Amino acid sequence: MQIILAKHIGFCKGVENAVRTALSSCQKYDNVYANHPIIHNEKIIKGLEEKGLRIKNPDNIVPGDKIIISAHGASEKTIKKYEKSGGIIIDATCPLIKKIKNRIAESIKNKENIVIFGDSEHAEIKGIYEDFPQCQIVSKAEEIDFSSDNPYLILTQTTYNINKFIDIQKKIKNIANSLQKTVVFFDSICYTTLWRQKEAELIAEKSEIMLIIGDKSSSNTNKLIEICRKKCIKSYLIEKVTDLKSVQIDKEKVLGIVSAASAPKELIMEVFYIMSEINTTDENKVEVSPATENVPETKQSGKNEEVSTMAEAMKKYSGKTYREGMRITAKIVSVDQTGISVAIEGGGKNDSGFIAKEEAEIDGSFDTANYNVGDEIKCIIIPKEPGAKTNSINLSKKAYDIAKLDDEHVQRILAGEEFTLSSTQEVKGGLLGKIGSYSVFIPASQIRLGFVKNLADYTNKTLRLVALPPKEEFDEEGNPKKTRNSKRIVASQRVILEKEKAEKEEEFWSKIYEGAIVSGKVKRFASFGAFVSLKYMDALVHCTDLSWSKKRVTDPSEVLELNKTYDFIVLSADRASGKISLGYKQLQKKPYEIAQEKYPVGSIVNGKVARIVKFGAFIELEPGIDGLVHVSQIKNGWIENAAEVLKEGDEVQVKVIGYDGEKITLSIKELLPEEPVAPVNNEENESKKTDKNGKTKKGKETKEDDGEPREYVSENHGVTLGDLFKNLSVSDENSDK
Repeated sequence: MQIILAKHIGFCKGVENAVRTALSSCQKYDNVYANHPIIHNEKIIKGLEEKGLRIKNPDNIVPGDKIIISAHGASEKTIKKYEKSGGIIIDATCPLIKKIKNRIAESIKNKENIVIFGDSEHAEIKGIYEDFPQCQIVSKAEEIDFSSDNPYLILTQTTYNINKFIDIQKKIKNIANSLQKTVVFFDSICYTTLWRQKEAELIAEKSEIMLIIGDKSSSNTNKLIEICRKKCIKSYLIEKVTDLKSVQIDKEKVLGIVSAASAPKELIMEVFYIMSEINTTDENKVEVSPATENVPETKQSGKNEEVSTMAEAMKKYSGKTYREGMRITAKIVSVDQTGISVAIEGGGKNDSGFIAKEEAEIDGSFDTANYNVGDEIKCIIIPKEPGAKTNSINLSKKAYDIAKLDDEHVQRILAGEEFTLSSTQEVKGGLLGKIGSYSVFIPASQIRLGFVKNLADYTNKTLRLVALPPKEEFDEEGNPKKTRNSKRIVASQRVILEKEKAEKEEEFWSKIYEGAIVSGKVKRFASFGAFVSLKYMDALVHCTDLSWSKKRVTDPSEVLELNKTYDFIVLSADRASGKISLGYKQLQKKPYEIAQEKYPVGSIVNGKVARIVKFGAFIELEPGIDGLVHVSQIKNGWIENAAEVLKEGDEVQVKVIGYDGEKITLSIKELLPEEPVAPVNNEENESKKTDKNGKTKKGKETKEDDGEPREYVSENHGVTLGDLFKNLSVSDENSDK
C-alpha cells in the first residue's frame, strides 16, 4: 500500500493557542469555565472536562470565575455580561476572527453593506452577528440584498470552502456588474484552512481511499470531506481510531490521509500506527503531500520532502508522543524498594518512566540487586493509576516479558498449534485481537459453522482458533512474493469445528447400522410417527413400528412420551441421504409372549368376543391379545357355527388350553358342566366309518362346505369314544356285521 500523508496536520495556531490556554488555566486556577467548547473535537473537549473545564453562560457566573473565550470568539455584548457578573475573561479568540471584526467595524463606519457567507448557527458567525446585526448572513450569491446603493463588503467564515467561494465570487461580480453595484472582497478564509483544502484536493486526486481525520461538528472537517468526495468517492470521516473498523482498506490501493485544524496530532499518528500494524510493513512507501505548487510554505509545514518508510514517518510526525502498549527501551537511573526509575531511550530530557515493583517480574518477585544503574531494560507503556500526579510514564517489564512469551507461543501457533483468544475489537469483515506483538484477524466466515449476523456478539468472547496458512502469491517470474505483514495472523475457529463435526459424524455412523440398539430422546410427534434425537441427528420411528397391537397406532403419544429417552433398534440407515429408520416394538415382547407369561395353559380368563368366523370365535383377553375358541370348544354337543351360540361383544369365560407359535387356543366347553350320557341306539341312523386301522365306528359324519369330512362328533353328547366302547356288551361286538 502507498500512503500519502498531508504536510499540514495537527492543530492550527489558533486552535493550539486555545487548547494550551485552557490547559494552563485549569492548572493555575479553580473555577475555570468557557463560553463555548474550546474547539470542535469531542476527544479534546472530554479531556479538558477531566481537567475541570466546563461551559457556563453569563447568567450563572459567580464573582471570581475564570471565563475562557474559545477560539471562535464571542460578541462584545457576551463578554460584558460575563464581566458584569464578576467573571475574569481569559481571551483565546483566534487572531483572524479579531481581524475580521475590526474590518467589519471599519466598513460600517464607511457605510458599507456587510455580507458574510457562512453558517448562521456556527459559534464564529453568531459572535460576529451579535456585534453587527446589520450584516447579511447568506449561503448563495442569489440571496444577497443589493437594494442599497452603498458599496458591499463580501467576507466568509474562516473555514469556508475555498473552491466554492471562488465560484461564488464569479456570480457576485456578474450580478454586481448587471446592477451597477460596487463590491469589495475581503480575504477572510484562514490560510491554514486554505492550505489543508488545497492539499486535500491534490491528495484526493491521486488516492483511491481517503481518511479525513477530524470531528463531525467541525466546519473545516466537513469542508474537507466535501472536497475529498468530489475527487475520491471512498472518503471516510475518522473521529476516533475505532472508526477505522468501518473502512475496508485494500493493500493494493493508494491511501490518502488529511486532517482538520481541530484534529490532534496524537490521533493522526494513532491512525497512522493502526495502518502500519494491520495493513502495511515498514517497507511500504509513505509520502508527504507535494502540494507546494499552489500552497504557500510556512514555518509549520517546512520544505517539501518525502519520507521513505512508515517508521520514519512515525518518528518525524509523532515527536515525543507515547501510547499505551508501545514497546520501548529504557535505561535504569535508580532502583529502590518501590520500583525502578528509568530514562526513555530516544526521548527528551524529561521523558522519564517508572516501573513499579509489582510490574517488574512475571512471578511477582522483586530484588533490587538484580537491577543495575545504567543497564538497559525493555518494557511496555501501561496506563497510569487513577489519580496519579507524576509526569513520568508508567511502564511494565512484566508485560514485556509476557508479550515475549506470547511471541514464542505464536511460533507454535504458526506451526499449527490450537490456541484460544478473546478478540478485543470488531473490524470490517471480522474480529481483531492481539497475541504478543502479533495481530490476529478472524474473518466473520471463520468464526462459526453458520453465518454470523452480529460480530459484536463475539467480541471479548473466548474463541478456539488455529492459524490459516498464508495465501502464497507469486510474481511474474513465478517467485513467491514477500509477505506484506509478517506480524499478522489470520485464524479460524470454523476449521476446528468442522474437524470435530466430521469426527463426531464418523463416530456416530460407525454405531448406526441395521440391528444396532441405540438410545434416543423423543423430540416431537407427527401423524405418521415420532422423531427421535440421537444427539448427532434425528431419526424416525414409523407408527407401524411402535406397537405389536393389531390395532393401527395413529397417535404416537399412545405409546411414547415426549422428551423421554427409550431404546430403539435401527431398522435401516442411509448415510448418503442422512435418513435413519428406527423400531420400538421390535424390542418389546410380542403379545403371545406376554400371554404365555400372564396366562399359562390351564388359566381361566374373562374375555370378550372380538369377531366370529366359520370355524370358531376370537376372544380378546386384553387389548392386543386374543385367542381362538374352536367351534368344537364352544359348547357340549355339536354346532354348525359359532354364531349359533355367541355374538360379538359377549363377555365370556375361557380356559387357556394351548399355545402353538403365536396362536392361543381357548375353550369355553371345558368350563361347562358335563351332560348325562344318553342310551346307545344301535339301530338309529348309524353310518359306518372305518378308521385308518380298519376298525368300525358309529356316529354322524359332518362335512365342510367343500364336502370333505371335518370332524366326527358322537351323538352321545359329552361322552367320549372311549366311554362309549366301555358301555358296549360282548354280545354287541358283531351287531354291526
